[in-house]
Amino acid sequence: MKSKVKALLLIILLLVLVAVAGCDKPADQPVAQPADTAGVVQEQQQKAGAPVGETQKIIVYRATKDAKNLVPETHVVPKTNHPAKDAVELLLTDSKTTDAFSVLPVGTKLKGLSVKDGIAYVDFNDKLTKNSGGGSADEILIVAAIVDTLTEFPDIEKVQIMVEGKKVDTLTGHLDVSEPLSRSERIIKKSL
Repeated sequence: MKSKVKALLLIILLLVLVAVAGCDKPADQPVAQPADTAGVVQEQQQKAGAPVGETQKIIVYRATKDAKNLVPETHVVPKTNHPAKDAVELLLTDSKTTDAFSVLPVGTKLKGLSVKDGIAYVDFNDKLTKNSGGGSADEILIVAAIVDTLTEFPDIEKVQIMVEGKKVDTLTGHLDVSEPLSRSERIIKKSL
């Protein structure tokens, strides 16, 4: 009888410990959701009528924990007819690792992407500028993540960042984005 009581008390104690351990994050902080990279691209694959079952490798760039560099993050996702668009959609999701993070501001959405004469014209909603941290380091990482991700594709040499269908001079006041931008290798850290 005593062993049953001890076992019951031990189970109750473990349940209390588990419940308390799960309460260490304040309620007002958003909980990061894992990136559903395959789900995002698979939905696009179905809409585009791309071959089902085939995959493609896409590299997106995330910021390092110290927010000083970008690191490549490779995704193997269902193949679609619009891999550059898929790459930007992946860039908008959370990182699949805890060693890096997405730098695009919360609420940023891709409105459109087209490529002409080696230049990708990528259009975002106004959250790209309105929800940014505002510092020069943030702006450099955001711009470099977008440009370096898109210039992974051989048909894209430069990237013109647009907001709400219009060219903008800057995202947060520190970096000129009024003209198409080239890839920046210096900001890329080859390994974590």
